Amino acid sequence: MSGFRPILEALHSAKGPFLLATLVRVEGSSYRQPGARLLMDANGPVHGSLSGGCLEADVFARGQECFSNGKPILLRYDLRADLDLIWGTGSGCEGVAEILVERLDEAEWILSVEAAQLRRGSIRIATRLDEARLGERSLVDDGEQLEEADFFVEEFKPPIALWIFGAGDDAKPMTGMAKSLGFFVGIVDHRPAFARPERFPEADAVRCLRPASGLAEIPLDARSAAILLTHHFEMDSGWLKLLMPSRAGYVGLMGHRRRGQRILSELETAPTSGQAARFFSPVGLDLGSESPETIALAILAEIQAVFGGKPAVHLRDVKGAIHAGSSR
Repeated sequence: MSGFRPILEALHSAKGPFLLATLVRVEGSSYRQPGARLLMDANGPVHGSLSGGCLEADVFARGQECFSNGKPILLRYDLRADLDLIWGTGSGCEGVAEILVERLDEAEWILSVEAAQLRRGSIRIATRLDEARLGERSLVDDGEQLEEADFFVEEFKPPIALWIFGAGDDAKPMTGMAKSLGFFVGIVDHRPAFARPERFPEADAVRCLRPASGLAEIPLDARSAAILLTHHFEMDSGWLKLLMPSRAGYVGLMGHRRRGQRILSELETAPTSGQAARFFSPVGLDLGSESPETIALAILAEIQAVFGGKPAVHLRDVKGAIHAGSSR
């Protein structure tokens, strides 16, 4: 699943009708991977992308018939060097892409995905790709295997939930960047003057809380990240005591290494190996960051690497496929 939450938000905020184009198959090299989506209205793209910009215009043009007849179509683009001259995209991607284009009316599968994301759950949906039943969808049980030639099976996970503890000005660029990535963003601060929604209009939730309040108002699960940047030793210490045994998949502490070690030493019990593995102090990747904006970039890049299950290395130095199941 790639960036589905912004698609849902666009559907709720704009008037249709819409076309939804989904990359369902890739052979060889591709800028985007299966699950990438492009939402379009009668005037053109609204949100998302399918490539580096080489296919979107043609997909929109060829998808116009879906607006009128309501029937889905499956487009195939062969971008290997010789055949790419036919399309004239000049992409040089050296791959084959298949894209499902369909008119997006109020569909049961969309409602199912939205309901699952609201409850922070995951669901798997199979999309038929055979001509007779193109675009039909059904829920897939865990472990159920389907014939790849006839189906595109996709798991829809809830978006990463980022909870920022500390509502100073340095939390603002992190909030904006995280929202652009499709994260749920919550702000927590013990100061009423700082924990105000108008200071963070892009945030999904703003809470005025102290550690003594506990985590009841801060639902955390395995796809939640918590960043401590209160710049207040007692507050960071108090929140960390609650966050370490929580279900959060990532806990980061702003500050130098000695400060982090001191806060850890004041915990009532030593972290388990599992807790230590998801605790990051100093927080962020080593990007040479100095400003609040570049520090936010370093932290969010680390969060993406952790939840993506990837080591933070230069792509230049990666041996083999960059994307799982791809030769790219």
